[in-house]
Amino acid sequence: MDDRAHERVEGEKMTVSNGVAAATEPNSREELLIAELRKRTAELEEANRELRRVSHYRSLFLARMSHELRTPLTSILGFTEILLDQEELTDTQRRFCQKVQDSGLQLQASLNQLVDLSRIEAGHTEVFLQEFSIRETLRESCAAAARMAQKQQVKIEYELAPEITTIVTDQGKLRQTLFNFIAWAVSRSPAGDAVMVNIESEGNGMLLFKVIDNGETRADLASVFDPEHGSPNHEPNINELGIIIGRKLLELINGSVTLENLVPRGLQATIQIPARPLKG
Repeated sequence: MDDRAHERVEGEKMTVSNGVAAATEPNSREELLIAELRKRTAELEEANRELRRVSHYRSLFLARMSHELRTPLTSILGFTEILLDQEELTDTQRRFCQKVQDSGLQLQASLNQLVDLSRIEAGHTEVFLQEFSIRETLRESCAAAARMAQKQQVKIEYELAPEITTIVTDQGKLRQTLFNFIAWAVSRSPAGDAVMVNIESEGNGMLLFKVIDNGETRADLASVFDPEHGSPNHEPNINELGIIIGRKLLELINGSVTLENLVPRGLQATIQIPARPLKG
């Protein structure tokens, strides 16, 4: 073979070799990406399993803690109520018993909020639909907040359009939601003032529950339901935690809530829920 023929053969070998390398290099990159993707997927699956285990253990802990705390707490509140009914107590004794009762009720409310929030986050909350009287449910929610309102010297008033009678939704969740927003409004209200609750129909199958107080306006309304993005110097109190839970409960029954500052002062929470289950 002469020199030209030899060079031509060697050139063809190099071209073929380069072509094979060019063809195999992308495949190698794809295999590396696939392997990396499988590794990341396995890590995510393991992380999800760990999160489920943590959530399960947290739910068990809260359930046990709830039982262990509620039993003695119920006894404390019961005996305190008996003591306060006694006429023989001195003013000092009555004041001390009242402080024990107030602290116990605050602890009970905090415990209930914690358990409710844990159940919602764990997805253990079910929806039970039934038809019931709106007026009766509103009366019960207002009565539940009456003790707190009386302590703060705040009145609770409500108005209900006469054509609104019954609703089909989860009564327990609606009652709890109304109580949480009424309690929040009471906590914001100055002594001697009143919290107003209005219920009206939008005419499109939706009902509006308006909870109105006369407290200070707030510049951080956008972060009320998302305290992580609010002011770092402000931690949500028990009543603010209550409306966060109330909003989550509303989502379960296809409801929503908006907050609006009033002029010159005051705040209105507008709760919107369907009067009957949504079709589809």
